[in-house]
Amino acid sequence: MNLADLNPNALKTHYAVRGKIVARAQKLEKEGRKIIYCNIGNPQALKQKPLTFVRQLLSLVEYPELIEIKELIDKLPKDIIEKAKFILQENPNGTGAYTQSEGIPFIRMAVSEFIEKRDNIKADYKRIILTDGASKGIQLVFTLLMKNEKSGFMIPIPQYPLYSATIVLYGAKQINYYLDEEKNWELNENELNHSLNKAKEKGIE
Repeated sequence: MNLADLNPNALKTHYAVRGKIVARAQKLEKEGRKIIYCNIGNPQALKQKPLTFVRQLLSLVEYPELIEIKELIDKLPKDIIEKAKFILQENPNGTGAYTQSEGIPFIRMAVSEFIEKRDNIKADYKRIILTDGASKGIQLVFTLLMKNEKSGFMIPIPQYPLYSATIVLYGAKQINYYLDEEKNWELNENELNHSLNKAKEKGIE
């Protein structure tokens, strides 16, 4: 197998998060330079302390036997212990086991309740799918919406590099619309319509 045997779209794909600039930064780092990576959201790398709530809760969920150690439990907030017990009760197979492909039901229910409170709309948890990160969610949506090579996807510029990389990989068309930097990167409806109309003139669907 050689490059000629690979998907040509994959060869055209550029993902800036792991692109030439990052490769150069890694080379400089090996040479002794101190590098601060701003290509991804990684606050802990800059010594931001993780949220105590999350760490404590995950510790109990991952290692339920800790709940039986009185000296330890006495030092933890009661709501942490209650939430950990609830999660273990609702997910008796543990965190290492497979779940429903859509995600653990009680978590999807919590998401639906959040959406209903925030947006004041009915949200059926059975129609909610949890993904392992935003990237997988974006790829899933692109897969559903692409019909053929004329399918176009409108993305903001500046953009999250996954957008353009996924569009190229799927063989679709990228339609750029530019955010207004002087207005705090505001979306301009005229710019949106301008980009859409230009794409339609080129036969992009």
